[in-house]
Amino acid sequence: MQSKTGSILLLISGILNLVFTLFLLVFFFLFAIVSEDRVPIGFYIVLFTILSILCLASGLLKLYSAHLMKDSKRVKNGGILGLVLGILTFDVLAIIGGILGIIDSGK
Repeated sequence: MQSKTGSILLLISGILNLVFTLFLLVFFFLFAIVSEDRVPIGFYIVLFTILSILCLASGLLKLYSAHLMKDSKRVKNGGILGLVLGILTFDVLAIIGGILGIIDSGK
């Protein structure tokens, strides 16, 4: 059985994660413009690049997890992936969506 509610929650979580990544990149560019020579910018470039890549990967994996939950044969896999990503990113929507996917896979 498909987990429509879990899939929607993970879809919302993934989209919010991608929007957060966009805001993070905008903040980085504004920070780089304002700070100019006061701060060693190389450290912050590396830091924000790594954070942006991790947030982008997390968002895309959450969207993939939501896609997995739409297939009745892979609902449990999508639920487990969503639950793990939710725990790693401290995302309540992803945790609830993953739990709903795991519960719905048993029906």
